[in-house]
Amino acid sequence: MEIKYVFIFFIVTCLHYASTRKTQATPEFDLLIFTQQWPATACKEWKKNDSTHTCVMPKNVDTWTIHGIWPTKLGTMGPAFCNRTWLFDPEKIRPIEIQLNQVWINIFGGTSLYSLWAHEWNKHGTCAAVLEPLNSELKYFSLGIDWLQKFSMNNILQSGNIVPSSTNAYSVVEINNAIKAKLGVDPAIECKKENGESYLSEIRICFTKDFKITNCDGIVSRKVFDYHSILTNCNTSKKILYPHYKDSKEGSIYVQLYKLVSWVQWFTL
Repeated sequence: MEIKYVFIFFIVTCLHYASTRKTQATPEFDLLIFTQQWPATACKEWKKNDSTHTCVMPKNVDTWTIHGIWPTKLGTMGPAFCNRTWLFDPEKIRPIEIQLNQVWINIFGGTSLYSLWAHEWNKHGTCAAVLEPLNSELKYFSLGIDWLQKFSMNNILQSGNIVPSSTNAYSVVEINNAIKAKLGVDPAIECKKENGESYLSEIRICFTKDFKITNCDGIVSRKVFDYHSILTNCNTSKKILYPHYKDSKEGSIYVQLYKLVSWVQWFTL
C-alpha cells in the first residue's frame, strides 16, 4: 500500500514540475518595444564613464541606429532571458551581418563586435521567439533592419524640422509632436542627462504581438509629462540637445581594426 502512495506522489510531483516548466517556457508579454538610439549621445555617455573609452560609429555618424526589440508587459519589466540555453550564434546572422554592422552597430569600442547582438538576443530575442516571425536569430535581427527602414527617426524627425545641431535645441513637445504627426501613436523619448542638460538618447515605438504599431502608453520606467501626456525621462523644463558627433576619426580606419580584433577575440575566448 505504501509503495502505491509513493508512486502516486511521484507521478503528481512530475506532472506539477512539467506544468511549471511549461509555464516558464512560455513568456507572457503585451508589446514589442522597438528602440532606436542616437549614436552621438551613446558615445558621449560611454566616454563620460571612462575618458579612455573610444566609440565605433556607423559610416554616417548622424544617423539613428537600432538598440533592440524588447518584449514587455504593461506595468512591469521584462520578460528577459527566457531560454538561457539558446545562446547567440554569430553564424545565424551571417547573411545580414554587413547590414547589421551599419544599422545595429555596437558603439562601445573595446567590447566584442558581437556583444551587443549577443546581449539583445539572449535577453530579449529568446523571449520574442515565441512569435513565429521572430523564432530565430535571423528573423529577429532582420525585423529590426526592416523596422528601421520603415520607421527611421532620421526621416521622422526631419519631417518636423528637427535635425542634429551644435547650436539648436528642441522641446520635448516638439520632438513628440513630430513623431506623433508621422506615426499617429505615443512614443517614449529617452534622454541622458549631464550638467543639467538633457541629450536626446533613444526613441522607442511600440508594436502589438501581431506587429501593428501602437501607443507605448503603459510601459514602465517612463515619467509622463502630464500636460501633454508625453512619455519621457527628459527634463521637460528645458530644451533637449540633439548633438552632432564630433570626433569623426573614430568612424574610419579605427573601426575596421576594431572589428578585426573583436572578431578574433570572440572566437578565441
